[in-house]
Amino acid sequence: MKTEDIEKLLFRFYQGETDEEEEKFLAQYLSQIDSDERYKADRDVFHSLSEDEPEVPSELEFKISTLIDSWEESEKKQTKRFTKLRFSKQIIGIAASLLLVISIGFWYQHYNSANSEIVNTYNDPEASHEVVIEALRLFSKNFSKGTQALEKADSRVDNTFKILEKVINE
Repeated sequence: MKTEDIEKLLFRFYQGETDEEEEKFLAQYLSQIDSDERYKADRDVFHSLSEDEPEVPSELEFKISTLIDSWEESEKKQTKRFTKLRFSKQIIGIAASLLLVISIGFWYQHYNSANSEIVNTYNDPEASHEVVIEALRLFSKNFSKGTQALEKADSRVDNTFKILEKVINE
């Protein structure tokens, strides 16, 4: 076979267009011409393709399955931890909402009982406006105090979970 034909066949091989017979022919041809340096890389490729498969250690499958199992177990632990954390945050949110509603109810009841004689006595719109502004400021101040206390409680719960997680992991 001519050198041009070998070059074309090699090109087709690298393009993935050769069949099994052509590949066998190329392997035989390249193993016969050891002296031609321009086919050295091609010889190495065909030599590496013709080698037997390396032996896989017998314990490799066990090691891989153990590793996968440990990954799965750690993933389950993380899922449980996130579920607990999410559940605790939901409970804290519900408790905060209830506390807020109850606080507003008590405040409203106390304000109405303490100022029952003042109700509907404002004839001046500016005076009424001032009283409403003051009431809203008082509500805002008390609401801020309540949310700060809840934020502190939430951070304490988070810190407790972190400590528990460290203890469990050790």
